[in-house]
Amino acid sequence: MQQSKFMPVTHQDFEIYDWSQKNQSHDWEKENTINSPEIASLFRLHSHDVMEVLVFLGGECDFFCEGKTYSLRRGDVVVIPPYAVHQAIVKDFDNYERIMFTVSERLMADFLSSSPSMKENSVYQKTQGSYVLNMHSNNLEDILSLLHEITKQRKNGKRNDSFTLQYLLFQVLQAIFNPASSMPNLSGTNELDQRLISIIAFIESHLTESDLSLDKVSNHFHLNKYYFSHYFKQYMSLPFYRYVSLKRLATAVTMIKQNQVSIEEIAIQCGFPDYSSFYRLFKKEYNLSPKNFQKEYKK
Repeated sequence: MQQSKFMPVTHQDFEIYDWSQKNQSHDWEKENTINSPEIASLFRLHSHDVMEVLVFLGGECDFFCEGKTYSLRRGDVVVIPPYAVHQAIVKDFDNYERIMFTVSERLMADFLSSSPSMKENSVYQKTQGSYVLNMHSNNLEDILSLLHEITKQRKNGKRNDSFTLQYLLFQVLQAIFNPASSMPNLSGTNELDQRLISIIAFIESHLTESDLSLDKVSNHFHLNKYYFSHYFKQYMSLPFYRYVSLKRLATAVTMIKQNQVSIEEIAIQCGFPDYSSFYRLFKKEYNLSPKNFQKEYKK
């Protein structure tokens, strides 16, 4: 099994990647590019420090996110929270169509503060027990029209931070989070049992504690640690320590961007035993040292 990859986003408040027949905002469709390291990494288990939204348009694809697997169908919209471990398992790249965009936490916070109804609807969506929504056909067409307009204007030189593009994106998110626009896709719900939900919540609440360990979690849930290790890897598609490491690194990336405390202090606050182990894991994951990442982000 390939290891999960954490891919921090260091640049725009939002990005859009259109892999559809109508618009192609990149060169991925060229022969053999799907086997390149840059593209292949997007189809491994990975996580981001931004919200990611995938609008599925066609082909055969299963989507894994935090222990749930969904068989996608046209009109499904996958809403992936920041730091969630996920993977698109594409069975037929020749017919694979989707539009994907990312939204930074800062921009999303601006949108939610500007629209109480969107904030309420986004909270409602989180309570539905599904990362996937299936859009009604007319709402899907509205969303596609807005996304294609964003792609078109970007090709014509419009900047991502322009009011025009951000307002178009705001309209897309309003439509996606509106409960009247869709139904939750519950095809993956049964694959995530209540015990695993409780385990993930426990890990999240103790993530920055240095003594968070396989022994601690398995003891808390009265499970044999060897059984727990196998159980966690089976449902989450990666080992316990790898999952905790990814989550801690994601928290560290956010703190590095905020630049309020030293990187050495960030390592300790995120639960790493010392700076050297944090440095080693960070560089292995991102091919960049924490301080060089900070310099790149400041640019």
